[in-house]
Amino acid sequence: MNVNGIGAAGYPAWQGARKAESSTKGGFGANVQGAKNVVHIDPDAVFSIHHVKTGESANVYRADDYSEDNPVYLVKGTDKNGNEYEQTVDVSKVNPNSCSYTELLALNAHTGNRSDSNFMTMSILKDKMGGTSYHEKTDYMTMAHELMNGMKTLGNWDGYLRYNKWINDIMTFCKSKL
Repeated sequence: MNVNGIGAAGYPAWQGARKAESSTKGGFGANVQGAKNVVHIDPDAVFSIHHVKTGESANVYRADDYSEDNPVYLVKGTDKNGNEYEQTVDVSKVNPNSCSYTELLALNAHTGNRSDSNFMTMSILKDKMGGTSYHEKTDYMTMAHELMNGMKTLGNWDGYLRYNKWINDIMTFCKSKL
């Protein structure tokens, strides 16, 4: 029975059944075995992130001597050459206008920005850096303002407010340490 061109199988009457398509060559297992990146994400970390393009990863932990007066974090991960690293970050000394991505990750974790939307913010900021390393310094606040203004231009007010809150959280903490 056809109703307005819809056949009995739920497909348009003028087209045949859909053929199964495979988007992977060699199947899922072959693709997984061919993967070159090893992801080191620790569920016990305060914040974790992995960049698929470069293979870098970072896990942010509170240092053993962490306190409100001594906000020191330990960032462990893998650099873009596949070498493991460990970096101590005193977030009270981080300048978000000139810092590395690992320093910004620790600052982000310290200000309580660990939600899924903040994970996306951090991922987008890393993508804006291109292929640069987690350890190269750049001006993340200018990037965040550009993203926020882009959200405003697009009329994405949820995105605009999310970036605005993130920037305010970071800047409020940094100004309190002056």
